[in-house]
Amino acid sequence: MNVLGVIPARGGSKRVKRKNIRPLAEKPLIAYTIQSAIKSKKINRLIVSTDDPEIAKVAEVYGADVPFLRPASLAQDDTPDQPVFQHALNSLSNQDGYEPDIVLNLRPTTPFKTPKTIAKVIEKMRETKADIVRTMSPVEGVNHPYWMYNMKSDCKTVPFLDTINVSDYYQRQLLPEVYRINGVVDAYTRGTIIKGNMLAKKNLYGLVISEEESIDIDTEFDFFLSECLLQMKVKEWL
Repeated sequence: MNVLGVIPARGGSKRVKRKNIRPLAEKPLIAYTIQSAIKSKKINRLIVSTDDPEIAKVAEVYGADVPFLRPASLAQDDTPDQPVFQHALNSLSNQDGYEPDIVLNLRPTTPFKTPKTIAKVIEKMRETKADIVRTMSPVEGVNHPYWMYNMKSDCKTVPFLDTINVSDYYQRQLLPEVYRINGVVDAYTRGTIIKGNMLAKKNLYGLVISEEESIDIDTEFDFFLSECLLQMKVKEWL
């Protein structure tokens, strides 16, 4: 099966300016994902979808292909993944007839994704014949949905889930296992993307990875935390 890796990296990040090419330790943030994808040896073609010429140049330096620039209309704050990936597939098909079987969403903001995880996601797609495989992390303790509340305007709170009795789950050991999508590596069949079903629930499989690997850089604090981890030289995450 032919596997395409897509790294979506727009230029207009708001909370952290120029986030995708900002230096993290010694390399631009996007370089970590590019290098992990290449090291996985499971991806037939690796591209970056960006609207920004500077990001494109950096991506090419580290070994990714940038066969087109994404239109500005698909690089807004509220642009979802679906049209970005449809644009990428349509562009590649029109340019050189390239039509992969599996498409990976490799977000550059999760720099600790490993080549092994990328390979496992691809293998899970092949083994299960899934339409979608997404990496997930366990949700435990105070972050568990059974221990969450909605807050009204006057600060009065009510349980987020009204179908359970919160007092029945007074210890974390009593909480059922639950997992969150972490956005580290998502895989889709080409048909799933073309048909607009990237958020479909049917034939969806999960691959559990560590909380450390799932760190997503969105704020200055996230950059600080990631710098600390890199300084500790936790090489198994790279």
